Amino acid sequence: MIFDWNSGMGNALIVQRFYLKGAWKSVFFLSFGFIIGVVYVVLIFNLAQYCSNLTIYQTTGGSSNITCTFDYYEKLLDELSKERYAVLRVVDFIRLYRNNSLPQDKVIVILRHDVDFSPLLAYKMADLEMKHGIRSTYYVRTRGPYNTLEKRFHSWLKKLSSSGFEIGLHYETLYYSNYNFTEAEMLLESDLNLLRSIVPVYTVCSHGNAPKQKYVNYEVFIRDPSLYSKLRIEGEAYLTVFQILKELKRSGKISEYTYLTDTYKRDIDWIGILKNASARNIVYMLIHPDNWYM
Repeated sequence: MIFDWNSGMGNALIVQRFYLKGAWKSVFFLSFGFIIGVVYVVLIFNLAQYCSNLTIYQTTGGSSNITCTFDYYEKLLDELSKERYAVLRVVDFIRLYRNNSLPQDKVIVILRHDVDFSPLLAYKMADLEMKHGIRSTYYVRTRGPYNTLEKRFHSWLKKLSSSGFEIGLHYETLYYSNYNFTEAEMLLESDLNLLRSIVPVYTVCSHGNAPKQKYVNYEVFIRDPSLYSKLRIEGEAYLTVFQILKELKRSGKISEYTYLTDTYKRDIDWIGILKNASARNIVYMLIHPDNWYM
């Protein structure tokens, strides 16, 4: 059919097309607006959930004090410097236990650090400990995001070791071998040799590469306990230390032990817990320098 645009039918068709086009535009913009609104609501809801989750890292009980800061860490070290505490490196604790020489008249504190991502804050933490006359254990990675052989880090490790700190391997070889136990043992020996080319290494500590791993890295020692003697390792920071703590508690040689960790930047009343501890109590502290703020 040919329309006569001067006729009424032609004019009616133009008007009809005009309104149909406008209607489709309205539908499009209404739909688009609805989608944007839904996305906005979802984002607000997720943001609210995220913000509410942050409160688990804040102090409770009306206190305005936030731990995981270096100002707080200095106060913590002031407390640890008191005569009532015996602050031990991991290797010290293991050796004293095996020699039946753990002090009975002090609160025993095992102080350990896992250097997971950056050594920069570990430098600061170790300087503060040195200033307070405290020596601790630093576990470092050889497969992590920093270079163990980098000049400054290499020199820092040697300085710490010569100053009485313990340097240990924060191993992750089971994860990097894709859970092949034979390969993991070979990698563990290789990584130990690398770190021992810089400093003595007496203990090791399993690194957690992911929240859900097929096997935890320390499974290599559970599967093959002969690795301790084969690799000249005096103990593992999880397996050996907790085995000793449980044995001490079971035998009645200590009254209690407490494990404190800043994992997920937990806000802990470190100083309050120490002050409430008594002789024949052991407090095992894991502090990640990466989790603390200047």
